[in-house]
Amino acid sequence: MWPKLKPRSWQWRGILISAPSVAALVIGVHTAGLFQLLEWMALDSFFRWRPLEAPDPRIVVVTIDEADITYAGQWPIPDAVLAQLLENLNSYRPRAIGMDLYRDLPVPPGHDRLVEVLEAMPNLIGVEKVAGDRVGPPAILAEQGQVGLADLVLDADGKVRRGLLSVKPDDGETKLGLATRVSLMYLEAEGIALELADPEKMHLKLGKALFVPFAENDGSYVRADAGGYQILLNYRGPQTNFTTVSMTDILEKRADPEILRDRLVLIGATGQSLNDLFFTPYTNSLWGVPKRMPGVVIHANLASQILAGALDGRPFLQVWNDPAEWLWTLAWSFVGASGGWGFLQSNCFKNNLFFRGVVLGGGILVGCAIAVGSSYFAFLHSWWIPTVPPVLALSGSAIAIAGYHSRTLQRQSDRRLAKFLEAMPIAVAVLDRDGKPYYANQTAQALLGKGAIGHVTIEQLSEFYNYYRAGTDTLYPWNELPIVRALYGESIAAEDIEIRTDDRVTPISAMGMPIFDEDNQVAYALVTFQDITERRQAEAEREQFTKELFDLNQNLEKALDAELELTDAYGRFVPHQFLYFLGYESITDVKLGEAVQKEMSILFTDIRNFTTLSESMNPEDNFKFINAFLSRMEPAIAENNGFIDKYIGDAIMALFSGSADESVRAAISMLQRLQEYNLTRGRPGRPKIQIGIGINTGSLMLGTVGGSNRMDGTVIGDAVNLAARIESLTKDYGVALLISNQTFVALDNPSEYHVRLIDRVRVKGKSQLVTVYEVFDADAPDIKQGKLETKTIFEQALLLYNLGSYLEAAHLFQNCLNVNHQDNVARIYLKRCHCAESQSSVS
Repeated sequence: MWPKLKPRSWQWRGILISAPSVAALVIGVHTAGLFQLLEWMALDSFFRWRPLEAPDPRIVVVTIDEADITYAGQWPIPDAVLAQLLENLNSYRPRAIGMDLYRDLPVPPGHDRLVEVLEAMPNLIGVEKVAGDRVGPPAILAEQGQVGLADLVLDADGKVRRGLLSVKPDDGETKLGLATRVSLMYLEAEGIALELADPEKMHLKLGKALFVPFAENDGSYVRADAGGYQILLNYRGPQTNFTTVSMTDILEKRADPEILRDRLVLIGATGQSLNDLFFTPYTNSLWGVPKRMPGVVIHANLASQILAGALDGRPFLQVWNDPAEWLWTLAWSFVGASGGWGFLQSNCFKNNLFFRGVVLGGGILVGCAIAVGSSYFAFLHSWWIPTVPPVLALSGSAIAIAGYHSRTLQRQSDRRLAKFLEAMPIAVAVLDRDGKPYYANQTAQALLGKGAIGHVTIEQLSEFYNYYRAGTDTLYPWNELPIVRALYGESIAAEDIEIRTDDRVTPISAMGMPIFDEDNQVAYALVTFQDITERRQAEAEREQFTKELFDLNQNLEKALDAELELTDAYGRFVPHQFLYFLGYESITDVKLGEAVQKEMSILFTDIRNFTTLSESMNPEDNFKFINAFLSRMEPAIAENNGFIDKYIGDAIMALFSGSADESVRAAISMLQRLQEYNLTRGRPGRPKIQIGIGINTGSLMLGTVGGSNRMDGTVIGDAVNLAARIESLTKDYGVALLISNQTFVALDNPSEYHVRLIDRVRVKGKSQLVTVYEVFDADAPDIKQGKLETKTIFEQALLLYNLGSYLEAAHLFQNCLNVNHQDNVARIYLKRCHCAESQSSVS
């Protein structure tokens, strides 16, 4: 059977590799808890999407809102009014009453009367708070054992998704929650009592309901606080889904006796001004202002869950164990990989890549919708199963298989290209993007004297293939080889290379060319070369004549003197550090094309509005101003072990080869020196100036460029371009100093600086998002203090903005501006929030 299955398994190897790999990655991230917030958001959506159940006829909520406070005359309501409320309510003969009001202290007048009423009501349960700042229960109810807990369990995002049935404080006495106490009192009349179904697992039985305690990793939770006896809340609905009666109606005896008799009644504050409000799955709303749920309504939901489970068999929310969740994620990963592979192997839109991509993307969206729908269907049947991992596994495996398919097509194309190159009469060799020998046709192998492509690095190319500089016994510098230069995006030719074998020396002419991919990145470096022995022999006599003429005219003493003078002067134009990195002591030794790769921090700074400023000065004053500014900035760079690569008009480009901290400290010093310089300005004709500084850390190429008559030192690389882009972003955000994520993570001790996250942006020339941070150590004291005071609020607002909660984010950004009206970044985000919310309203 295996010989038959082997070809098929090989054909589907992409699926067999991609699907488990993506699933393992998603499961790992899920296990780390990174999807916890998204899973909570999905669960909240399921609650809101689920059709509302009928109100529980066994539960009535007595509400206390602003109108009731006006009727009572004060808050907290006086003991006399509360006594009258309880006395009137008890006259309706409810079965159990839960008072979700703290009453540990008297509220005159009428305290003695309230004590008499509480003492005479055995069906009343008061509350206390044991978590955090403790609040005691009414003394008389504590003596009679008629107290429940008002504490609620909040998730990390501040929402209530779990119900607290009981806790066991340090004193060892188990205390029941308010909803638990009143529910057990109600069920006692039905002859239903709590039983211990499984002592080892702490499973409890109450009528038709089986209680399973919440564990720290249940559902999407990861290492949650599972203290006490908690269960997942299976909400019945918001306040509108419960029968309510106002406190005023009870006091004036206007309530219908039929809706209160033999009921479980909960009394609590529901007014917005009373602040007994909590975030729940029903908080978010697409069509209105999000509303928080009163605490008494949350207790009502928990009580309804207990009663409906015990009497009606209404199911509790259930979760899968970890292996089941992993299998669920793996299955969707195979769905995405198999579906994507089947479509890509078909002939649909084979000649139209755009529509092919659109259809594939649409298929992924449909698959994700089915995955979400499956989780929602399970939720309707009281199962909370993962939503985010299946979606990511499906889409990730589909994308991965698309990449695998693309690479398969690329390999087929490479084989066709190899056949074409073999037919060429000249030698052709190719390096991949990592500098490894990738291909050489038969002509190249014959000329190189190697029967096969060697496994060498680009630094070993000259030694392995015996490349020598023509006419010398020196190996040709690997970084000057045309094929190596092509790796860095250059097209260059060279005719001073010799290939030496045991029996001959072959001069060659070589041409290196880069091959770019669709992202304009070098994918391969290609070199063509041919034997130029005959042409070299014809040029030998001319070269000999040139050498003799040079020897006759050379004056060694003058050359030495000139070199000494040049050594003293070049340092002001070409930094000594530049030559050091190239491995030279004298500028006379530097050759065109010398280059070295280094890990550095790049600093760009520029004067704001310099064009407008310069228009008010004549050319002489312009030069004096620029030199005055640059001479103050240069020491800040030198003192922090950096060096200036070049001046670009009013701008500076500086490099730091040490730690990233040196570049940040230099930038802070520059801004502080600018503040001192501005003290001499600020009068007509000498306006104060502002600068923007951008810093990035990464790999770059440092070397020489130019021609035979003019040569200059420079640095190139994506890291350099990104630093320049970040400097330009300082104008957009109105800040003085921005650093990239690469610089931030390279800092030895980021807490040494005052840093806050600003944005993830797509800068010009980069396809991937770039994270930028503001360093505000050099801000004016009042602005700096304002940013420090609002740092936590700002970060919360930024998180809400990125999650799409624009109204809540706008509120927090406004708070930042109230504290620090000069916070330009907060003002920009506030405007973005308003625009985003306006667009959402229009759509």
